[in-house]
Amino acid sequence: MGFETKTIRIAMNGITGRMGYRQHLLRSILPIRDAGGFTLEDGTRVQVEPILVGRNEAKIRELAEQHKVSEWTTDLDAVINDPTVDVVFDASMTSLRAATLKKAMLAGKHIFTEKPTAETLEEAIELARIGKEAGVTAGVVHDKLYLPGLVKLRRLVDEGFFGRILSIRGEFGYWVFEGDVQAAQRPSWNYRKEDGGGMTTDM
Repeated sequence: MGFETKTIRIAMNGITGRMGYRQHLLRSILPIRDAGGFTLEDGTRVQVEPILVGRNEAKIRELAEQHKVSEWTTDLDAVINDPTVDVVFDASMTSLRAATLKKAMLAGKHIFTEKPTAETLEEAIELARIGKEAGVTAGVVHDKLYLPGLVKLRRLVDEGFFGRILSIRGEFGYWVFEGDVQAAQRPSWNYRKEDGGGMTTDM
């Protein structure tokens, strides 16, 4: 008895950035594609087909050629409105994210996105409402949320173990270029508030 094979077409926006490229394209989507997909519990075979999306045509074309991805584009609106696209994934700058996710869900696309979904609580609530009304599935990469150490820390805070917390210190887990080490280096958007950067917003 044969089982159905379903192909999910995923528009991957912001794919030239660190998270979009290394974490999602290299470590997730391409291995699934190259393994021939995966099988669901009911026996359905699922294959993924990425479409690379970004603002820099040369970089996008280079990545597509390097990884044998047949489709790429710099036209985000066109790919969002493409009826053959099932999912829109977003790993672009935080400041651009809410608008992209809103357009995608209003176009009937399921979404999967890097955190945070938006820069403000109001925007995030609006996105949740739009997704519910559109009847689409939304997923957010909260890779640290349920780590045992953080769950324990949350419990200790809630129980008042630390008393009244006046300040906290957080450290970034990897180096982000600051723009003054080499003349040709530009500062990372991670440092620029106007681009949605900053530890508090990101984490």
